[in-house]
Amino acid sequence: MHQSVDYNAPAMAPPPGVVPNFNEPAGNPSLGYGIVISSSVISVLAVAARLVSSAIAKKFVLEDLLLVIALGIFAGNQYVTYDLSIYPGVWAHQWDINNEFLIHFLYNIHLGAVFYGPIAMCIKVAILVNWLRVFVPHGIRDATWWILQTLLWVNVVFYVITTLTEIFRCWPREIIWNPFIEDEGSCPIDVEAQNIATSLLNFISDTTILAMPQWIIWKLHLPRNRKWGMSFLFVVGLGAWTFGIVRLVYFVKLLDTEDVVWPMSGVAIWTIWEVTTGFLIMGIPAFPRIAKAMPVSESVASFFRSFSSGSKPTSQNTSKGNNPQWQFMYKPKSRRRRSVFEISELETHDLVSIRSTEDVEAGRARPELTAPGGAQSPSQLQTP
Repeated sequence: MHQSVDYNAPAMAPPPGVVPNFNEPAGNPSLGYGIVISSSVISVLAVAARLVSSAIAKKFVLEDLLLVIALGIFAGNQYVTYDLSIYPGVWAHQWDINNEFLIHFLYNIHLGAVFYGPIAMCIKVAILVNWLRVFVPHGIRDATWWILQTLLWVNVVFYVITTLTEIFRCWPREIIWNPFIEDEGSCPIDVEAQNIATSLLNFISDTTILAMPQWIIWKLHLPRNRKWGMSFLFVVGLGAWTFGIVRLVYFVKLLDTEDVVWPMSGVAIWTIWEVTTGFLIMGIPAFPRIAKAMPVSESVASFFRSFSSGSKPTSQNTSKGNNPQWQFMYKPKSRRRRSVFEISELETHDLVSIRSTEDVEAGRARPELTAPGGAQSPSQLQTP
């Protein structure tokens, strides 16, 4: 049964001295347009770079499919955000919309929440599967493998459950977005607690995604300047970690206010940038391979090469047949079968074959196959 309600009245009583303005709410539509358009362009470019890189390698993997699915669902989320940017705009207040529009607003928020679970799951599973491919040698079941596998399946189970509970948290479902229904149905799911739990899981998984590559890279037998260069390729994860924390802050604000419209702008904005950064984590390492395939590849790729080498080859270290250090990681193309995925110009198993000191001491790697500096010589690097 619906309440007898004035749908033209303000959706919330305004503060003293404030006059509701339905025609020109205090929200900022232009900011919303800019965020939606810019994040959409960045996300599309990141996924396109990944797909082009895989096409160049003539090998598409599970991560590519997951990113395409995530991008498709993200388009739906972007449409919802764009719709609310038109009216009332981001950072609007609830007293500047009427009760009729509040129903539309809450329905769009519900759609955004439903979209978020599959998007986050696909991106994070893609990242974690890729980390397994890059950092764990085939057949190895070490601590890294168990951490990544555990986090992967926890994310899958959690996001499937939270998506279903978001869809069916009230019955009839109209109660989710229509606060003027009473005396029928129920909402047994505490959606606020669920949102906080989602944000906390994001924090844990984002922290792991940020820290895991750094933890592995800094254990490798490599010169410090090369470690810094390789770390740079993965540091974009810091963005997702930061945006996830800010998103959590705005969720907490929702617990202490009746004006749900204003903090929801913060949740929407930082969710968009968190997701966009997730696409970048997978897309940025693909750009060097694309640059190398371009007609002007040598000049373009040298820019990226400088990050991982820490120095450019000189006549001194290239003379007399000596290979410069960076050639351990940047080898000319050969006829041998290449890895299914490259991080920058790095072969997948250039990373996993460079053993840490602990692995060598424990006898899990054969020192005789290790070149100076910890990297295997190019002739010994084989993809299983």
